[in-house]
Amino acid sequence: MNVSYQKELEKIKKVVEEKPRGATIKEIAKKIGVHRNAVGKYLDVLQTAGEVDVEKFGRSKVYFASKSVPLSTMFDYSNEFIVIVTKDMKMIEINTPFIEYLDLMKKDKVIGKNINTLPFTDTYQKMIDNITYALEKQEILEEGVEYKRNGSSKSDRFRAKFIPTTLRNGEKGVTIILSKIPK
Repeated sequence: MNVSYQKELEKIKKVVEEKPRGATIKEIAKKIGVHRNAVGKYLDVLQTAGEVDVEKFGRSKVYFASKSVPLSTMFDYSNEFIVIVTKDMKMIEINTPFIEYLDLMKKDKVIGKNINTLPFTDTYQKMIDNITYALEKQEILEEGVEYKRNGSSKSDRFRAKFIPTTLRNGEKGVTIILSKIPK
């Protein structure tokens, strides 16, 4: 990612956080010295990432610091297994229940690695094809999956969803949600 792009996003977030009553694109542009069209695009990225909220007042949009809980925090309380990958197949998020199910050591040992490094992809080799399909078609793909953990005599069954996702940096990725099907 372009470093200046990230710096601009941080500047904009800081201005919005300093204005509890909200800030317009024009106010933000003037404060950070960037053209308002560029600020508008940056704000779209921040809004998509859940970093800012927007409200319309007449013809103006007013931006506020987001009060929502980060998705990564919510993931860890889900009964489903969740992993988010980039178009390069690198994992940028994986929830704790999935880490524990796969008997992996720590989340930070997995983040940044290729999805092929997960033991799950050894038996579910179609995973990469499904990620590629969701990226290319920008369509949600669902299918049934069976996975047998090491040391287990029975396979677990899952419903897998591959959801095209816009990542925080504006790039395309895929969120994979695996819901265990009760036996």
